[in-house]
Amino acid sequence: MVRLLIWVIVGLLALSFFGVSLKSLVNSPTNKENLSFISQLLHQGWATVSVWLHMLIDPIVAMTHIHFPL
Repeated sequence: MVRLLIWVIVGLLALSFFGVSLKSLVNSPTNKENLSFISQLLHQGWATVSVWLHMLIDPIVAMTHIHFPL
């Protein structure tokens, strides 16, 4: 956890050194569009994986009569 915090601080210092403003990056319409696209891709990917896992696990659960709380 401490190592992650140190890397975040180092990353922020590096961005500051190169003159990159996080506020301008967050408010950029291009970045908002890119983040929306990535979010949509992840959502679709998770939905596909979820369906695949249910197809794999549901028959096993039905055969063993094990009930998992959702």
